[in-house]
Amino acid sequence: MKKIRVTVPEDIWRLMKNDIDEFGINNNKLCNYILDKLKYNKEINVEKDLEIQGRPLKKIVQFDLNVANKEIYYDILRENKVEVEAEYFRELFEIYCSKFKYLRELFVFEDKVRAIMEAIKNKRKVKLKYLGKVSTVDPYFIKREEQGDENYLFCYDEKTGEYHNYKLKELIVVSSLDEKIRGKDKKYVEHVRKNFDPFLGNGNFVKVRFTPNGEVLYKSLTNYRPKLIKKEGDLFTFETSNENAKLYFRQFLKDAVIVEPEGLREEIKADFLEAYRSY
Repeated sequence: MKKIRVTVPEDIWRLMKNDIDEFGINNNKLCNYILDKLKYNKEINVEKDLEIQGRPLKKIVQFDLNVANKEIYYDILRENKVEVEAEYFRELFEIYCSKFKYLRELFVFEDKVRAIMEAIKNKRKVKLKYLGKVSTVDPYFIKREEQGDENYLFCYDEKTGEYHNYKLKELIVVSSLDEKIRGKDKKYVEHVRKNFDPFLGNGNFVKVRFTPNGEVLYKSLTNYRPKLIKKEGDLFTFETSNENAKLYFRQFLKDAVIVEPEGLREEIKADFLEAYRSY
């Protein structure tokens, strides 16, 4: 038996791992299937298999050129040797949509990302506005959430003395400051980077009891799915923050019951009772 060993970017590894979990197949089957189907033709054209049920639905994208693009629009067409405008824009949109969601977010907020990365490179503090609140922070790194596919800035707010993960799309860079970042808690920062959790739930454990249907749902619901530590029959132990546990397990209703911690169990119970009264 020939063993293949390949080093791939973390994003590719996680994407394939998620597909293995969601599609109910093992690693060997997926890797061999990819080789079998793409060994001589490195294209995936499964859309053609669906053509028997009719042409795919189409929608129109319509927009107005801004001043900057309007001034050079015909130069753009000429330099790219564009004969059909619609085909040119379809290609641009396909390039954009072919990227992972987190890469599209980095692309859309590229100016913001560059300002933050420049501050990180020079070890400078940054003044940010997040959810209406302005604060000065020590920026450490930008990293995406493994399942939810959103980007976060991990930083330290000296005023509150707390570490935070701020969603990239919801923060505004007010300015980069001349004040230097203090080199503190390097081991903690590196631990968070390697074991990234946007809710900073490291060291907090939540026990959940699943019904058989709950276990099926658990395998398919991957967005913000907590890190599984241990499974004993129908009792699962996760390392996650209470906030993440509430976000993820509320969608299971009766199929996932919080056993511990007691405070979280009572909090979710109160939420369900309030929802019940609303109906």
